[in-house]
Amino acid sequence: MLGDTLKDLPRSTTNQLITRIESLSTHPTHQSVVQTALKEALSTWQEEPTANSLVILGKPIERISQTLQESLITWQPEAWQIINPLPESIQLTEPSAITAQLKQVFEKQLEQKHSSKRQIVVIPDLSWYFLRCVQGWDGVTYLRDLVTREQSRFWLIGCNQWTWKYLSYVCQIDAYFEQLQQLPVVNSEELQAWLTPIIEEIAIDFSEDESTKNEQKDKSQPYFERIEDLSLGISAVAAQLWISSLKYLPSDPEASPMEEENSGTIQPTSVTLPDLPKLTADDRYLLFSLLLHGQINLPCLALSLGEAESIVQGQVQVLLRSGVIWRRRQLLMVNPAHYPRLRWELTHNNFFIEED
Repeated sequence: MLGDTLKDLPRSTTNQLITRIESLSTHPTHQSVVQTALKEALSTWQEEPTANSLVILGKPIERISQTLQESLITWQPEAWQIINPLPESIQLTEPSAITAQLKQVFEKQLEQKHSSKRQIVVIPDLSWYFLRCVQGWDGVTYLRDLVTREQSRFWLIGCNQWTWKYLSYVCQIDAYFEQLQQLPVVNSEELQAWLTPIIEEIAIDFSEDESTKNEQKDKSQPYFERIEDLSLGISAVAAQLWISSLKYLPSDPEASPMEEENSGTIQPTSVTLPDLPKLTADDRYLLFSLLLHGQINLPCLALSLGEAESIVQGQVQVLLRSGVIWRRRQLLMVNPAHYPRLRWELTHNNFFIEED
């Protein structure tokens, strides 16, 4: 049988696919939605000066900051000056220093002479500028008040849904920002189109896919419909499920691993969600905090949990080995493939997360 000869992808191929996924632009559907919402919000601001902001909400595992940046690049609004004053690294510190750095950045920015163009100031992701601890949201409160006060500029703000719900509870941020736009889910056709450049590069063969062999027209259609269903229409989840479904059919079953990488075909198999390991109550709190912040380093994670760093580090190592979380450039984050089941797990354990 064909299934007996299929093998896991060579490690180098898997790494190449992960790198290519990370290099993809954010989904065009999201960029289009941001651009449309921004144009409408700017029009409203022209008539109502107090409506000087737009908040883009996304899932904790979505690249919200990148979506904002790429939306502005592809739009290229000639009549507007885009201001990006905030470095990502500002999040890697303790609460009082976050607020101090924010004030320093914006005081310098606001001292500069106004351009003849009207300005759009980008705050890439509010989840980078707070910690879930005492006075941990002072930086966000500063930004909230700054946006309210500085009505001569328009503010484009990214935020993940879980963060938004939390900040609405602790500092009533939802009362200050009325114009919101949720990033939509994407359907199977949109997911396939987004991944097509990589599919074509590695010449994936759908002809032997057991789940689609009876399909007469487009054998890839039910395959991507399955990905859409399991991923909840979230492109970051879909990409990881797609990679995990791929297997390798060597042209020569006796070939060495080195030879395999240069021969054979890559074929899709059934798409499934990875199983979550058994999680303790402490694991759930840690994973909730990771999703609340999107990405965070170990010292700040320990601070947000109110635990010694050495204790949290032990938990992190176990979750890293299980594949539930990743470490990228010293930042910890949830593996998107685990998001659907983890969201269900946290919801059914009464965690305070976003509404559907």
